[in-house]
Amino acid sequence: MAAKGAHITPNIEVKPSLFEVLAADSLNITIYPAIKRVVDVTTAKPTVFGGLVRYYDEFYLAFNSLVQGYYLKQYGGSLAEVFYGLTRLSVRSKTFTTKDRNWSFVVLVLVPYAIRKLEKACASWKDDYENAKHVSAHRQLLFRLLPYVQACYESVKLIYYVSYLANVTKTHSPSLRALALGLSYLTEEEESWSFKDVLHGKVKVATMMSTALLRWLELSAFFLQFIEWWQTEANIGDLSKLPIPDAPEPDSNAKKYANVCPICLQKQIIPTAVSVSGYVYCYRCIATHLQTDSRCPVTKYPATIKDLIGIYTGDDD
Repeated sequence: MAAKGAHITPNIEVKPSLFEVLAADSLNITIYPAIKRVVDVTTAKPTVFGGLVRYYDEFYLAFNSLVQGYYLKQYGGSLAEVFYGLTRLSVRSKTFTTKDRNWSFVVLVLVPYAIRKLEKACASWKDDYENAKHVSAHRQLLFRLLPYVQACYESVKLIYYVSYLANVTKTHSPSLRALALGLSYLTEEEESWSFKDVLHGKVKVATMMSTALLRWLELSAFFLQFIEWWQTEANIGDLSKLPIPDAPEPDSNAKKYANVCPICLQKQIIPTAVSVSGYVYCYRCIATHLQTDSRCPVTKYPATIKDLIGIYTGDDD
């Protein structure tokens, strides 16, 4: 009640606390890995849902575009900010214009997508470089500089947090400062309706479904935070204490490719297994194949170079 009273007091600007804005930032960061964890767990059949895992970044881009676009247009803030009762306003005019909304969409949706793609590309280039593969000079420069750029940005964010806490700045993050935006409390304008209103045709079905969907999204924030905790390795129990499962039954191709490479059909040279399927190939055969087709040749499960495991036998000498 005191907070709401402060909101309507004239000429008094109530600034959200550092803990509130940090909670919103934390929730916004949590959504991507939490949904990915759900996707990884639910896509138990790689042949059916493998594409969802393979193109998760694009799937999340579409999902995030719809959600953030709606919240920015309807409430003037991201999903995480609105969840904590916050909205975006210009530090100069105290409004949220269409231009502010468009630039906020770019920073909330498109920039994180581009950064994730760059990080994955740099990781791939670094692996190639460490495996003595040719990597151009500018790509080497990129994957070497990226950690330092990220460290510098995190340092700047820390400086902004301290400045915001000390009331030196009106914004708590470099991105908001670049957009000349700050966070303020969201004026609650709840659209109330009852089932009687629905029966009398006073509420559109689209409005009812939209409200239910948005409430589900907001309540899902708690579930997403739980998923994020679940995937943290520090909170996962000792897997060695779990019972050892039974070995899977061999499929129809197991005898066909016994002791031979499924690609060249010869005895494997430097036997290498694909961890997602268990089939063993010549290292050269499977490494060459995965450069053009990121799937196991036999099972068609999604696979990359990182899924290869060397098998060492007495014949390796």
